[in-house]
Amino acid sequence: MHWRKYALVTWLAVREAASYRLNHILSFVVGAVPLIAMLLLWDKVVGAGEKIAGMGRGEVLTYFIVTRWLYEIAAPTVWWDITSEIREGDLVFHLLRPQNYGLYHFAVILGSKLPYGIIGLGVVAPFALSIGQSWAWPPSALAWLGFGASALLSMVLGYQLTFLLSLSAFWLEETDGVALIADYVIPLAAGAVLPLSLFPKPIAAALEMLPFAKILFFPAQVYLGMVGGKAIAAGLAEQAAWIAALWALNAWIWRMGLRRFRAVGG
Repeated sequence: MHWRKYALVTWLAVREAASYRLNHILSFVVGAVPLIAMLLLWDKVVGAGEKIAGMGRGEVLTYFIVTRWLYEIAAPTVWWDITSEIREGDLVFHLLRPQNYGLYHFAVILGSKLPYGIIGLGVVAPFALSIGQSWAWPPSALAWLGFGASALLSMVLGYQLTFLLSLSAFWLEETDGVALIADYVIPLAAGAVLPLSLFPKPIAAALEMLPFAKILFFPAQVYLGMVGGKAIAAGLAEQAAWIAALWALNAWIWRMGLRRFRAVGG
């Protein structure tokens, strides 16, 4: 019964999001526009038969399409509903309800992302078709299963970071600076701009130790078959460990934030 209410919130969010299919399509198309320039650039950089950081032309192009889709459904951001509820004092209404605030918003975000992700597959499909036979498919059933599991964990990990960033509203009047970090710094650290394997080795090693790499770079590696069975298991364990660590951190910050909260409105 405890989980049923969150499942209901997710279902209601799915229904609401599904009713705005055209908006989702247009939003995803706009977000995918930079992908065109990215694919044209890398199509020239990596010629037929050439490899860069262990990836051929098809794998590089596939990497950017896969990470673009993952970014849209899992990338951390500053969630406006959370920040506005904290600043405007509407958080008090959630505190009076028998619910976990973090789980409630996870259910809302999950419900809104699911239709968006499905529609996004249709939007990125033409990009995949434009690559033709160069498109790289997961080489094994294990890679397919590993990618599916890592993509799901990426969504959960992305939400934990979203919740962490949004809780900054307890201390900040404006969260624009935090949003800039989410929009520009995190994509670079996650591998959305460049595969992390293209960075100098010390920088790449440092970035791969951070949770951001586990949102985009690691699932893309699994999809392309660039990591084996033990590495897949280790990566999934690291994703789960980061989720647990961020959950504990968020719980602590939430308690600290509530001590500052005053339901006086904005």
